[in-house]
Amino acid sequence: MKKYWKIFTISLILALALSACGTNGASPTMDSAAASTIEALNLQVTQIASTLNAIIAEKSATPKPTNTPAVKATASYTPEANITTTPLSGVWLTFDSATNCRFGPATTYGIAATVDAGVQLQALARSEDGEFFYVRYFDTSNHYCWVWQGTSYKTGNLNILPVYTAQPTYAPTITPTSAASFNVSYSSMQTCSSSYSLVFNITNTGNLTWQSVKIVIVDSTQGITVTHNSNYFTGYSGCSLTKEESDLTTGEPGQATSYNPGEFSYDPTGHSLLATISVYSEKNQTGTVMSRVIPVTP
Repeated sequence: MKKYWKIFTISLILALALSACGTNGASPTMDSAAASTIEALNLQVTQIASTLNAIIAEKSATPKPTNTPAVKATASYTPEANITTTPLSGVWLTFDSATNCRFGPATTYGIAATVDAGVQLQALARSEDGEFFYVRYFDTSNHYCWVWQGTSYKTGNLNILPVYTAQPTYAPTITPTSAASFNVSYSSMQTCSSSYSLVFNITNTGNLTWQSVKIVIVDSTQGITVTHNSNYFTGYSGCSLTKEESDLTTGEPGQATSYNPGEFSYDPTGHSLLATISVYSEKNQTGTVMSRVIPVTP
């Protein structure tokens, strides 16, 4: 840049000198070489002026905004996992509103617990009129109670449920003055010629004599139900009869075995079984009846 200004200054001085010579009225004579030099200097001055103007214009110009194209976001889609659910076996109740779980299959029985809406419970048995279901609910002292069928929707085959004709589902207090009652518990599973039967211990805890028995066992794992009816209270070990009573009087213990009829033709070990044991005051499953329902996993 300094070089350009120096040339420009020299050219300006020469131009002024020539002008001064002209004002004296003399007709100057110019060497041809000097004239060529002056002409060349004038050309350089013109070029320098153009270059300076271009530089000044470039420096003072407002830079144009640079438009950076916006990055278009691409939505990523993650497919939902394909979840395969295994349907539950048995009969299940899902409650659409809070429901009272009672000690017996009627609204006259006391409330054992309240089942919240959305809870799912398995029905183990049903009442004779089909209005109530017997369920296992761990918020009760005895873990079993009755719910009304109108407050739930059901999944499963209701026909596999045994009819529970008992009174309250809780174990009554054993007193000598109780009119009719009994206790029952699971004893063992016996095998005879590739058939399997369950043995139950029964004790008469009331004043009414029991003279016949009925056992209904539902295998919810296999969806199979077996039934045993007898006018005798019998116990078995394998194929051998070990105990037999024609009736059970007050305070008398005995056994009942689901054998001939009532045995399974397969090994139910580890299966979820639901046994309903009913005792009758008369032969051939007649008269006063009481029932107990107990779950069994042999």
